[in-house]
Amino acid sequence: MIVDCQTCPVRGTHCEDCVVNAMLTISTHDLPVDRAEHDALATLVGVGLLDPQEAGRATARREPWPGLASAG
Repeated sequence: MIVDCQTCPVRGTHCEDCVVNAMLTISTHDLPVDRAEHDALATLVGVGLLDPQEAGRATARREPWPGLASAG
């Protein structure tokens, strides 16, 4: 995986929604990361975008998803 902010088509307008920012934000809700999140963190560590110690402290957080309410 290559994450290159320099070539991101929504750079500067959607940085707060970026998956990299979401993965790097340490949550206060203390939910454990699931397997997919763990794999994503491992990928970020593997390419040097995340320090292994910081990845080890990462937790998941539950956030409302607008699409979920309309899915049912």
